[in-house]
Amino acid sequence: MIKTARERIFWGATLVCLLCGLYAFLALNGLSHQSNMQYTPQAAITIIPGGVIPTVDLGLLTSPTPSPTVDPLATGKSGIRVDLYVQIGGTGGSGLNIRNNPGTSSASLFVANESEVFLVEGGPVEMDGYIWWQLIAPYDKSRQGWAAEDYLHIINP
Repeated sequence: MIKTARERIFWGATLVCLLCGLYAFLALNGLSHQSNMQYTPQAAITIIPGGVIPTVDLGLLTSPTPSPTVDPLATGKSGIRVDLYVQIGGTGGSGLNIRNNPGTSSASLFVANESEVFLVEGGPVEMDGYIWWQLIAPYDKSRQGWAAEDYLHIINP
């Protein structure tokens, strides 16, 4: 492809025009005057007045959950009573379900290990053919719930 002098002049002039146009575009659109421009950002402050947050009393919409009444001097058939320490036993090593309420249909919170020690905190409550005691682990207050008396053995002080 041999180009004539006329074609070379045409393409050279086109290139010069493009470069001049690009320079003018950049110069007019902030490339040169951005460095001279100083901008101080302004933050808007919104003051929110304090006050009482309205709440809804749901006490009338829900019925209270019945809780078993506990006689602190009551004892079960095995002599267990409130404020005694008991040990989990007789589970064959599989542990004992500690439940959120007395009864076999209540949700299991965790499984207490065989030989684990608990303080009796409440009870007795008779339900589903078992006598239930409320237990709490003396070393971990989050490990608490209800257990059937058949798997609890009194620890002598």
